[in-house]
Amino acid sequence: MEMKGALGVALLSVISFISQVNCQEAVLQISNGSLVRDYCIVHNHSWTPLPQTLNTATAYPLVNLTSSVLCDASGFPPHVVKGKALVVMRGECDFSQKALVAQTLGATALLIASNKTLITPSANESKYAKVHIPLALMRYRDFLAARQVFGDEMQVKLFAPPLSKIDPNIAVMLLISIVTVALGGYWSGACERDRLNSYSAGGGGEGENKADSNRVFLYSPLNVVIFVILMCGMLVLMYFFYNILVYFIIAIFCFASASALFSCLDAVMDKIGCGTLSISVRNKSFSVRSILLAAVCISVAVVWGVYRNED
Repeated sequence: MEMKGALGVALLSVISFISQVNCQEAVLQISNGSLVRDYCIVHNHSWTPLPQTLNTATAYPLVNLTSSVLCDASGFPPHVVKGKALVVMRGECDFSQKALVAQTLGATALLIASNKTLITPSANESKYAKVHIPLALMRYRDFLAARQVFGDEMQVKLFAPPLSKIDPNIAVMLLISIVTVALGGYWSGACERDRLNSYSAGGGGEGENKADSNRVFLYSPLNVVIFVILMCGMLVLMYFFYNILVYFIIAIFCFASASALFSCLDAVMDKIGCGTLSISVRNKSFSVRSILLAAVCISVAVVWGVYRNED
């Protein structure tokens, strides 16, 4: 339990660290009068700052210009985009040029849809003061999803809630990791104490000697070095191939979580005296309790894996 719990927390920490985006996050709220959806966007405080609350944010009609990258003002009548927010595609010119063109056309905000990883929309220091409209990046797939829901009649609000200096999620993760390792260590120590008591009372034998030799082999210096090398190699591979290996890591985490949860619940069942019912299939005996517990634990892991990104 100790090793599985510590491994799960370590994997979560690695996934959280690698998936961090170098940006300042904000919220894009899209509505059409009856429906409302919120989407994550990326902005930079060096541009025009965004309001901190939804109530202070201004609603703008959104004009879909994703067929263009807006590197020049040709072909866009000002009366079509004046006083509205624009969404254009990323690429072919820098962010400041897009912002200056949108500002020249009279737009009140600029959203840049991106098919790539979101980064902080930056520019030369001299360009920030020339732009007086909000600018932010959003995922192109988010815009397509919003368009399917709202059509072309969309009102948008941009705001950036202030971030707390203390993230309560970190405190929760720290508490979970400490409790997991502490309980795992206590459980492991209790099992070892029972084994030693049994051995000293004359219950040991060839099985105990074999277990001791296996334990020595498991924690040999060579195995520890191999484990460290494999972990370092895994981190390097995740750095270069994160988009692929992240699903492998999630699968490992789900398997370890289901296995650890099964071990805990099975021990609790034994502690409270819950009996087992066995069934025989082709001269093989199966525990009904173990099958039901395994189904519950696997279901919990699968549900988390499927819905881990949901609101």
